[in-house]
Amino acid sequence: MRICRFATIPLIAVLAGLVLGASAPSQAAAAGKPCWERVIDDWLDNGTIDKQYKPACYRQALKHVPEDLRDYSNITDAIALALQQSLRAGGTAAGGGNDPSTGGTGNGDGTTPSAGNTNRKLQGTPGRSPYRRALDNLGTTSTDSLPIPLLVLAGLGTALLLSAGGLAAHKRLRARKPPDPTA
Repeated sequence: MRICRFATIPLIAVLAGLVLGASAPSQAAAAGKPCWERVIDDWLDNGTIDKQYKPACYRQALKHVPEDLRDYSNITDAIALALQQSLRAGGTAAGGGNDPSTGGTGNGDGTTPSAGNTNRKLQGTPGRSPYRRALDNLGTTSTDSLPIPLLVLAGLGTALLLSAGGLAAHKRLRARKPPDPTA
């Protein structure tokens, strides 16, 4: 029995070494991928780009997006948005992962926004103009509402028809009147 027990320990060690050795190339292969491929893989895992990459990686990823993904998904929009955010942050993101100092969600000025913090003033974008607010209050931003240009054209067309009708009515009334004998 003792011989069998001593023979199984090296066998288990060899098997453990083989398992570790078999998993090491897959990790090395993942680290050896070009950064544009890691960007596309990041999007493919859940439909968003969760990690931060260099702007050059995003540009290369936009060039290498497969045609079917380009046509039938929003991957190019997601990559373009991530590129914009990377450029806004100064392009200092690490080559393949989240920035540990900001948890991967920094906004470029050293602060980390919370998930619900989407206030335009905090993002550094100008507020909406009075014209934009008025359009938003009209409720014309949803897909089932009438577009503003169509409403304007309908109003203009109605005004032209009313004025043409008024001119025609005025002309008929004037034609019905007998001429003034004193004039």
